[in-house]
Amino acid sequence: MLVPLYGFVKGDSMGVVVLVHDTHTVRELGERLIRAVLVRVRRPPATAVWWRGQVLDPSATVAQVGLQPLDRVELIPEAPVAREAWESRGTGDGS
Repeated sequence: MLVPLYGFVKGDSMGVVVLVHDTHTVRELGERLIRAVLVRVRRPPATAVWWRGQVLDPSATVAQVGLQPLDRVELIPEAPVAREAWESRGTGDGS
């Protein structure tokens, strides 16, 4: 089944909609997101796909992680400094 997802890539100025099959891996989803924004963003050396505040397992399928049509995912550089900054952003509730 095709699953349309909203994707946001760190460093891009706008979101994109990507179509993936529910049998595609999270790694393939990340690659589709990168290809969709290459005209505006330089390819990062390593990335992670985030959904609902969690890093997704790159080898899991879209169906296995539970992504549904029009869910929002984010592609964040996987460099340790970038990951620490992203994780320390807080939730707005004082944490």
